[in-house]
Amino acid sequence: MAGVAVALPLAHAAGPEAGKAANASTAEMPFAVETFDYPNAETVLNERKITLKRGDGNITLKPGNGQEGYAGCTASNNIWIESRVDKKGFCFVAKAKSGYLTMEVADAYAIWTEDHSVRAKLTTEGKTTTVDAPKNDTTQVGESNVPGGRKRSVLVELRVTG
Repeated sequence: MAGVAVALPLAHAAGPEAGKAANASTAEMPFAVETFDYPNAETVLNERKITLKRGDGNITLKPGNGQEGYAGCTASNNIWIESRVDKKGFCFVAKAKSGYLTMEVADAYAIWTEDHSVRAKLTTEGKTTTVDAPKNDTTQVGESNVPGGRKRSVLVELRVTG
């Protein structure tokens, strides 16, 4: 079995200087603050033309550029968004039974779900609406939503609800 070396900070030293060392090292230590910002959002914006803002990490954009289309988004934990922005569509992966991601996907018109039901928020002409998309189904939103008035909408949030 290999030995383990442990280095203790000076704050654990004995004597009158120990307290001073502890205060100095604590004052210099930066704080980690989690903002829940989506990692590499600027790259996604440049490459895919959508803005991914914040989330809890339980919904992520599937890696790649979407060239597989819907055929590449049929796993049980996938959520497929169709939009005029990208004829390839956007595949999101739900990593848990609950989760959320705020975003801006312009001209979204359909949400395809597999094993997870989803609640989506969309904005149309300054008004926000909420749409429940049941699992294993396709839900028409935005301009393809006939009862909704067939108006172009921006998808601003996905929330896995089951």
